[in-house]
Amino acid sequence: MQQNTHTEHEDLRSKVVTGLLLVGGIYITYRIGNKIISEIHKKNTQSQADDSPEVRQAIALRSAMNPSGIRWMMSFDTTNTSIVLNTAQTITNLDKVSQAYKNLYADNLLDDLQSELSAAEYEKFFNLVTSNPAKNTSAGSAAPIKYAKANELVVCKKEVYIRTTPDASNHGKIYEQFSSKNIIRLAKPGEFLGYATGKQAYDSVNNVKFIEVAFVVNGVKAPDKYKAKNKQAFTYWVSSSNTYVDIFSYYKNMFDTYPATIGATQWMKPRDYFTLKGIAMPRLLTLRDTSVLDEQLVPINQAGPNTILGQLIMSMNTGDQEYLQFRTVDNTIRWVNNKNILLQQ
Repeated sequence: MQQNTHTEHEDLRSKVVTGLLLVGGIYITYRIGNKIISEIHKKNTQSQADDSPEVRQAIALRSAMNPSGIRWMMSFDTTNTSIVLNTAQTITNLDKVSQAYKNLYADNLLDDLQSELSAAEYEKFFNLVTSNPAKNTSAGSAAPIKYAKANELVVCKKEVYIRTTPDASNHGKIYEQFSSKNIIRLAKPGEFLGYATGKQAYDSVNNVKFIEVAFVVNGVKAPDKYKAKNKQAFTYWVSSSNTYVDIFSYYKNMFDTYPATIGATQWMKPRDYFTLKGIAMPRLLTLRDTSVLDEQLVPINQAGPNTILGQLIMSMNTGDQEYLQFRTVDNTIRWVNNKNILLQQ
């Protein structure tokens, strides 16, 4: 009986040892195989450095975070934040950069960036990447973030400087009198600032997103100090932060929120208010003050008499009214009531 029990224990021990050896062999084989595959990916990725901007960007980011080149020293190396942010400005496909980084270093790019950068620097990195107008969307990536679309209405929500350039470094202080000045003036809460042009910029030094805003003066309805500036255009930059500005797609929404802006819109007009050049025939010419409508036939703008609106696309009869759809010079689709229009053939 004792001999049988001993034999059973020996058999069990043998099976356990065999199992451990088998598992150990599989694990070692897996590690070796994984290492071989990683090396293949690394060599293939390195060979693309000449032709692939994503590979070069991945290398630049790693070098900035790990200048010593010794992997375990990365947490001790001093990260060159300027190189990281400068590289971010050139990235048009973050997914490809992340994959190249993983192939080269077997690490996660975003994890490393989050570890090496402060929260503010990490935010700057993503602001630069996501707002890059050259961002590649061919693989289904989201389009570059637009701080404000062209022709959207911009209202001052809290006192904010309007500037000649998208740089928030100067704050109008006495001690800054010898530094570069770009402040035009301080806008007041509730003030209508104008129409977004669609241009934007990111001030990475001060972590401020800027939009360009513009308007043209309609001297007939302008205040006295602007009457002599009829048809003169004004353009400037302002922070797009919702702390400082409200941005509206439609006049009605803006008027409901800021009733005082109604008066300003009578003389502060979009830059294309007076004439749109280079529009193919047939063209729409206004006979009188005319409401310009969006694709839902909601009024979003007002055009004065003898204004060329754009090129005719089609007409639509609702039974009560006939509307004309047209294309503006900046390729925007709008509608207008036919009773106020003369067609130029």
